[in-house]
Amino acid sequence: MKILSLQFLTYTICGIWRPIEWSSNGAKLLYSIFTYGVICSEYFRVLTQFMDIVLFVDNIDDFIATALLFLSMVNVCCKATFILIRRNAIINVVESLLKAPHKPRNEDEVAIQTKFDKFIRTLSTRYYFLATGSVAGLTLGSILNAMHGHLPYRIWLPWDYNIPLVFWIISSHQIITTLFACYIDIGTDTLIFGLFLQTCVQLQIFENRLHKLIINKTVRDLGHKLSTSNKDDVEISECVRHHLIIYKYAKTVNVIFNQVFFIQFFKSILVLCTCVFHLTTHITEMSGLATFLIYTITMFVQIYIYCWSGNEVILKSISIGNAIYCTDWPLLPVNEQKDLLLIMMRSTIPITFTSSFLITFSLESYGSILKASYSAFNVLQK
Repeated sequence: MKILSLQFLTYTICGIWRPIEWSSNGAKLLYSIFTYGVICSEYFRVLTQFMDIVLFVDNIDDFIATALLFLSMVNVCCKATFILIRRNAIINVVESLLKAPHKPRNEDEVAIQTKFDKFIRTLSTRYYFLATGSVAGLTLGSILNAMHGHLPYRIWLPWDYNIPLVFWIISSHQIITTLFACYIDIGTDTLIFGLFLQTCVQLQIFENRLHKLIINKTVRDLGHKLSTSNKDDVEISECVRHHLIIYKYAKTVNVIFNQVFFIQFFKSILVLCTCVFHLTTHITEMSGLATFLIYTITMFVQIYIYCWSGNEVILKSISIGNAIYCTDWPLLPVNEQKDLLLIMMRSTIPITFTSSFLITFSLESYGSILKASYSAFNVLQK
């Protein structure tokens, strides 16, 4: 796919996105087997971690260390499952951006699309580097644990894994599943972030298109250009339709990822308050806190990109009414002014992305999440 290609490439490498251009049945079958292996491995990891928490964890430090990774793995499994289940819906919503009326029509609109695509790719790459640094610390610690005869991560297994060959097979499996889980998580976060900002792209294109249309109409009405009123009505109605389609696009994205949003927020609040609690209670043990600190920062950034991008969409969707008001709309005929009024009235209701019925993605919500995490942290301290 031309849009958000980095994210879909990440999915393909991690085994949860077969390229849509593949036509060979043999290639599809092999990739399906690969996908099945990846998903089973991730769920097996979650199950064995859960059994370890239930059967063997007997102190708060072990519980925190194991539960944090367990929650992250559950989150990744849910994301991977939803991506597989809603593959066709994701393809449809992305491909809709390549068709009219979303598709850029002239050089100015192409420049807008290119500018946002570069911005999305740049921020996504930086997020990749941050998350890679976090998982690199985990991986290094895992390898050191394995070299000292301990499994990289605590799990429960119904068989003896102290045999050297079995031990190294399980250790390698844990490290590989952790890497795959990390990049599935990154791919999903940046995909959602990118789809949010594509709404801003469409609103910017719509604003540019409408601004030029109003200029052309006022010029024609002043006698510099001749055209029929029927043609003008079609152009105005097309803009109204485009504006409504942008709202429909945003609603479709929200419906596709609604459950992912809910799980992400629930997990983020739990992880953030637990990480901060662990850091404050082990502040003197600096040697073991570096990885934990990087992980905590990554969690803050992860939820921030959801809220920031959602906030940008809210601001941009509200600004459409003001942008129309700043044009030469009084020079237009009354019936066309009424069409513009419909758009302005619709823009008073912003485009929002929500996590079920609980929270709206905005910077205000980000502050609420931090407050909720701090409240939970105070409860843990008591």
